[in-house]
Amino acid sequence: MNHFFSFGKYLLIIWLFTPVFLPAQGILSLEEAYRLAEENSAIAGNDVLLQTASELRSENINTSKMPSLDLKGRASWQNEVFGLPVDIPGVDLSVPLTNVQLSLEAGYLLYDGGLREARLALERSRLEVDRQQLRTELYALREKVEKVYFGALLIQEQQKILELTRKDVAAKAEQLEAAVRNGVALESDLKKLQVELLKLDATLEALASDRRGALTVLASLTGLEPGEEPQLSTPVSEENLEGEWRRPELALFDLQQQQLHAANDLTAAGRRPKLSLFAQTGLGYPDPLNFFDDEVSPFFIGGMQFFWKIWDWDQADREYQERSVQMLLLRNRRKTFEQGLEHQRGRFAEEIQKWKARMASAGKIAELEAGILKQVSAQLDNGTATATDYLLQSNAELKARLNAELYRIQLAQTLAAWHTWAGQ
Repeated sequence: MNHFFSFGKYLLIIWLFTPVFLPAQGILSLEEAYRLAEENSAIAGNDVLLQTASELRSENINTSKMPSLDLKGRASWQNEVFGLPVDIPGVDLSVPLTNVQLSLEAGYLLYDGGLREARLALERSRLEVDRQQLRTELYALREKVEKVYFGALLIQEQQKILELTRKDVAAKAEQLEAAVRNGVALESDLKKLQVELLKLDATLEALASDRRGALTVLASLTGLEPGEEPQLSTPVSEENLEGEWRRPELALFDLQQQQLHAANDLTAAGRRPKLSLFAQTGLGYPDPLNFFDDEVSPFFIGGMQFFWKIWDWDQADREYQERSVQMLLLRNRRKTFEQGLEHQRGRFAEEIQKWKARMASAGKIAELEAGILKQVSAQLDNGTATATDYLLQSNAELKARLNAELYRIQLAQTLAAWHTWAGQ
């Protein structure tokens, strides 16, 4: 049986010391983050431990079909023994009041009524329940991963938008600087653009700090090396609100139901008759097979024995009734869980439609603001607009693009949350 322990230790060592690698090009997807978080969880190695423990219990169950060998000893004293009511001349029929036995007993079970197989079936069912419970606990990590992942993703996309805006403002500042040198633009307009660049740099630095903090939390969940800054990709999820529920909790309810049926099978097997062989040999004083022999004597007895508990005061019936109640409780828990899932279907549908509408509207606004900014930029080049006009429109266009990106990521997060909720 030690090989089970060795195998479990070997897998645990591999799991603990295997480094975590990012996918190619340093891009971390949401699905990959899910997987890494499960592998990094403290309970990720429990599957091997559960398997090992179950194999050990199964080995113990299988020993019931092996022969048994027991060494027994007994010493007793009694105040009265067997005797005849008459004396027989010349014959001493006295029996010692002291009784001592040392024996070796062997037994072999020929038929156990299917008890061993029922116990093994129950053990297999127990293992499946424990494994599914583990999957349920690991699945719960997804909600934490989503919250941190999309927070970091939003910051990342905001950085990209702000960097593009800074690039445009920097380019415009260079043009204006040349115009100031040529005496065709005011230096105050140039300084306004330079101030705006400093503000954008400060905002970008703050976002970089926020992103590092979010990625540090994500690294603690996924097991990535601290300091790694992978690029996060926006997940593309199908909008399927009519699919079946596939949550791991539902599979757990089914397996728990099967476990109760397996327990009923075990109770039924316990009521069936048993048949076994037995043998006993040893030394006794007096001879346990001939109590008129008051010397220390060897003895042997063997044969076949039959056992059937024909009346148990309705104990088995009460066990069946108890499990019927447990099945009803389990069925009610499943129904309550499914109702809770169903109640959220409408909320998710509303949320998805809300973010789709806002994203479409913000996209149109951002497109119009970009067109206006292009016109104001040309006017600034021609001297018909001031730097203040340009910056006001640049900020309006930036805000519109940030809103559009916010709604796009909110939609992606809602869709991801729906798929997690539905177990899809």
